[in-house]
Amino acid sequence: MRIGIKDSGGVKNFSFWWLLGGAVFLSGQGEALSQSEIELKEVEITAPAVKEPPERLSQEVRILSGKLLESLGTSIYSSLDLRERGGFGVQEDLSIRGTTFEQNLVLFEGIRVSDLQTGHHLMNLPFTTKNLSALEILPGGASPLYGAGGFGGALNFLLKPSQRGINFSADLGSYDFKSVYLQGGFPIGNRTFSLTLDSKKSNGFIENRDFDLRSFNLYTKDKEMTLFYGFTEKDFGARNFYTPRFDNEFEETRTHLFLIKKSLVLNNLFLEPALLYRKNYDYYILDRQKPSFYQNQHQTYLYRINIPGALETERALYLFGIETGYERLKSSRLGEYLRRNLSFYTGVKPKISERWHPSLQLRYDLNVEEKDFLSLGSGLAYNLKPGLKLRTAFNYSYRLPSVTELRYQSLGIKGNPDLSVEKSLNLEGGFDFQRHDLTLSGTLFFRKGDNLIDWIFNGTSSSAENTDVKTLGFILHTEKSWKGHTFLFSYTYLNQKGRDIEKSRYYGNYLRHGASLGGIWRLPRETNLNLLLQYQKRLNQRGIYVLDFEWEKPVGKNLKFAIWGKNLLDEKYYEIFYPEAKKGVSGIPQWFGIRVEGGF
Repeated sequence: MRIGIKDSGGVKNFSFWWLLGGAVFLSGQGEALSQSEIELKEVEITAPAVKEPPERLSQEVRILSGKLLESLGTSIYSSLDLRERGGFGVQEDLSIRGTTFEQNLVLFEGIRVSDLQTGHHLMNLPFTTKNLSALEILPGGASPLYGAGGFGGALNFLLKPSQRGINFSADLGSYDFKSVYLQGGFPIGNRTFSLTLDSKKSNGFIENRDFDLRSFNLYTKDKEMTLFYGFTEKDFGARNFYTPRFDNEFEETRTHLFLIKKSLVLNNLFLEPALLYRKNYDYYILDRQKPSFYQNQHQTYLYRINIPGALETERALYLFGIETGYERLKSSRLGEYLRRNLSFYTGVKPKISERWHPSLQLRYDLNVEEKDFLSLGSGLAYNLKPGLKLRTAFNYSYRLPSVTELRYQSLGIKGNPDLSVEKSLNLEGGFDFQRHDLTLSGTLFFRKGDNLIDWIFNGTSSSAENTDVKTLGFILHTEKSWKGHTFLFSYTYLNQKGRDIEKSRYYGNYLRHGASLGGIWRLPRETNLNLLLQYQKRLNQRGIYVLDFEWEKPVGKNLKFAIWGKNLLDEKYYEIFYPEAKKGVSGIPQWFGIRVEGGF
């Protein structure tokens, strides 16, 4: 097998299996696999250049450890609606609290990742859950500190510190599914580097839903520095991903991601300068049987420098920073586009008492040849008693339209160069309770969106239009550990009102009711059983129940055998539904597989 990377300069080939074998020789001695329990207790959240203890946080925060992500996935948190468009990471549209895929922030090690072409590619990330120590979910407005587009919130992906050793796994499953994963840690000088290779492939459960995914990353991380490079390549049948009119859509994406970050401590001053580079290549064919009929090629480049800092005194914690971004698009369909910005942000958290924790954040974005904007937020956390916190938060955010929304013109889909800037006001209040092995939290929120952008069907075609949408919702989340077992329950209710919602492509598919019930059972003879039951009721669709499971059994000292299944009830549903065509992007059917994994 060989990996081809297409760009303007041609095709560069990489031998996947050569890299796979090389990792074995580069890796050193490691630790054996363990049956350690999932850690559920709240941990510190990573704000810009500083870690915040949970008692100070005025917004809802959810932290999924790397082990929990491997066991149950992101769907255990019901407010995070990751529309997978085929599963297994083929393409993932991120929605938090009923937003569209354009209205949420993706952070890598606290640094914002963006795509000038479209948010469809934001989750093209060259790492796996096995590389992560945690996923921090910050629902609610996140723009005052992290930048434009954080209406629904932000996801912050945190890498594990690099460690020596070798870990591997291989899967076989339905629809000729094959997966191979290898990770090795090895020393170079006084640092440890981690090398990861991952491959997933399937013929697809229906015609034109096949996929071939490959990724690679190499990084080193400790308390002082993070250095990361990775690329991911995806070739997949995109049946109805963008239009219900053609069943033979096909897409290739190639994504490179580089990050370097350094922590500096000077007495009570903390700085964490970072540089992030990302290149995404997208090749789209409307009909893979007739490639010349209609095709697009897009290349986006992102350069972002962020210098966040924190200063702690006896009276307050001060946050501050400066960020500059350079984004460029070269496209056969959209032409060329350049977006540059310089941003300043600051925040203060006065130390009033052990119970009261107010906060204020401001961010000013200077956008070259586009509108400048001020984002602001405030909040208050009150520790009523040990283990019980009340909180409230307010923030105001904005987003500039993507180039696809401004310029795209194709068969039945039209962009709009006259789109206005999106604006969103977010209000929320809630509580967090923790006692012994039980955590419970609840949040009530309201979001008022002005000039929000969606694709509206007008009877003959869909066009990008501004619309006003109001969202009211609440979230209930609880976690409990008992005798080595772990149980989690999460429920989200959303009610959205706005003009033409039922005709809109993405708001018209929002998750009205979302419930997740998960369990991690430690069974006799060191076996584990992971179960996740989801209830989903989307606007314009019936309610469905999706049941996933995984059963693991140690085999020898350093090996494990697993059987897994997805959608055991074989529910028929759509990730995206087009009411005008009465069809959409089909969710995956019942799917089974086996896996062997180990480490040393």
